[in-house]
Amino acid sequence: MISSASKNAYMRISLCLFLFYFSWSTTWSFLAIWLGDNVGFTSTQIGYTLSVNALFALAIKPAFGFIMDKLGLKKSLLTCVAIASVFAAPFFIYVYQYLLMTSMVLGMLLGGLYLGTAYLAGVLVFETYADRYSRAFGFEFGRVRMWGSLGWAIASIFAGQLFNINPHFNFIITSCGAVAVLLILFTLKTQGDGIDWQAVNASRKDPVNRKDVRMLFRHASFWVLMLFYGGIIWMMQSAEQQFPRYFVTFFADHQTGNAVLGYMGFVQSACEFLLMFSIPFLVNRIGARNGLLLAGFVIGLRLVLSALATHPWMIIVIKPLYGLEMALLLVSIFKFLAEHFDKRLTGTIYMVLGCFNYLGITAINPLAGYFYDKHGFASTYMAMGCAAWLVTLAGVKFLGKQKSLSTEKSMHNATQDVNAMK
Repeated sequence: MISSASKNAYMRISLCLFLFYFSWSTTWSFLAIWLGDNVGFTSTQIGYTLSVNALFALAIKPAFGFIMDKLGLKKSLLTCVAIASVFAAPFFIYVYQYLLMTSMVLGMLLGGLYLGTAYLAGVLVFETYADRYSRAFGFEFGRVRMWGSLGWAIASIFAGQLFNINPHFNFIITSCGAVAVLLILFTLKTQGDGIDWQAVNASRKDPVNRKDVRMLFRHASFWVLMLFYGGIIWMMQSAEQQFPRYFVTFFADHQTGNAVLGYMGFVQSACEFLLMFSIPFLVNRIGARNGLLLAGFVIGLRLVLSALATHPWMIIVIKPLYGLEMALLLVSIFKFLAEHFDKRLTGTIYMVLGCFNYLGITAINPLAGYFYDKHGFASTYMAMGCAAWLVTLAGVKFLGKQKSLSTEKSMHNATQDVNAMK
């Protein structure tokens, strides 16, 4: 039977993720369109801007991951990220656009620092904490993360129409949502009865240290996971970042496209929300490894079908597949990490994976932007989809086939009392 403490914890962490994704979606869904229509950037310039954002996230994420593992259930880092997010409106309205139009390099650098901290690395702070908090109170991470999807979906209903009126309204709502996140954070229980500290793995008796992290990088299983997970994420995220600009080309004018894009964002995120109920059962049945492989296949399928689309209804039907991809990835990756690695290092590993992902995206975004300008979105998406399938085929052969680090840790602890990777 679920305790009242567990129910309260579930509601509060779920509301926290709902509000964070709600506020983030209001602005982020239209970032590429804003850079193109309001700032006046080409696809190549947008690619460079997104790459700079990824570079800063690349630098910030490992530090955030290490700090998260040190903090356990403490909320200090989440509070810092939420405070940074509160300043979204003044940053976009008074600083970012002006600098991008007058001093592009300075604008890109400052934008990368802010967006990398508040969102690109910040979202992984919230997801990692939600996973740890879920284990602390005995409920599934997927059941918490689905509320983030719902928040994104609800914001998408009106974000497109609001953007057509004035993007400043989107930025203001983002800041207001961040204030609400901050208030909810203050109510999260992190001490007292009902917390399973063994599940959290935050005990002072077995703290995370540098030796743990060094040993992690010496194992083939970790590198295989990085290459596989990074490979499919590179294609997925690089394509998704400028997908809104491709989407609106299917409509008579951009305002209609923006509005429909908002509605489709709702459908996509609603699908992700609903799938978060069932995906944990599916992944438990087929295994985390097969869940990741299935995600890779679906990513390739969506990109190839997007390349073949010729009418608005086609791209509308294809778009919600992104929700399935996200649900599969989010549930499968945390379960895979729990099965193969030391649970104390979940935050560090997830942040390192995110870091590696952004390293690839940083390299791919300018190249993708060039191909969008030179060869069009359809041809570029076809190449990306095929690349995702090739990575998935490699994953079938290599992913999860190495010796489990959790097994190795158990054997090692039988002879030595050390803090080593599982």
